[in-house]
Amino acid sequence: MTKQVANILGVSFSTRGFDETVADLVERIASGRKTHVVTANPEIVMLARENRSLRAILEQAYVVPDGIGIVYAARWTKQPISERVTGVDLLEALMAAADRHQWKVYLLGASPEVNRLAAEKLAGRYPGARIVGYRDGYFQQGEEPAIVREIAEKAPHLLFVAMGSPKQDEWIDRYRDQLQASLMMGVGGSFDVIAGKVKRAPKLWQRLHLEWLYRLLAQPSRWKRQLAIPRFVWTVLKEKGENRSERYP
Repeated sequence: MTKQVANILGVSFSTRGFDETVADLVERIASGRKTHVVTANPEIVMLARENRSLRAILEQAYVVPDGIGIVYAARWTKQPISERVTGVDLLEALMAAADRHQWKVYLLGASPEVNRLAAEKLAGRYPGARIVGYRDGYFQQGEEPAIVREIAEKAPHLLFVAMGSPKQDEWIDRYRDQLQASLMMGVGGSFDVIAGKVKRAPKLWQRLHLEWLYRLLAQPSRWKRQLAIPRFVWTVLKEKGENRSERYP
């Protein structure tokens, strides 16, 4: 039986492929099993090494490998992660399941225009899914109790939160017991892609695992965030070398 978890620098990732992940999450929703999905990339892993509260959140969550760096790290350390499970693709696959099962969906986060457009586009593409609410991410902390109550009253099967990492997952973790949502997932900039405000990398770039480079070229302001990638690679290889030294003194 294939091991279901891989440990990458202290973060436990699901080793399921994309289709298997979707099937597993759909089964969890159908059975009423509450799940917090985190789509983690090298940047999140490196942040978790410095942020104890984020590390604790990841320990309780269903973490999927959103980042080719995670897949390569698994190969280098001989762990069974075979492919990426990207946030935007997972969102679309779960919406397709919501379309089939007539599940309720709530969208939280992004700008007012992007949030509205994403809700409209998803409702048009998946008419069987019920968009029971949507709310942008431009709210004050004092408004949060009312937002949480509204989501709890709607009791969505799917709650997608677009606030950026790690804020979105910290928000989900803070309120998960009150939200009455079956599956809660931070989706970063996925609403921008769905709304048509941000272009996703062409399929060729995706197949060549260069989506990160396409995003950097399109948004040069991301360069500071991308510095986490070489730090991640160096840390993985360094720990791999240290572990080998311990086994063969």
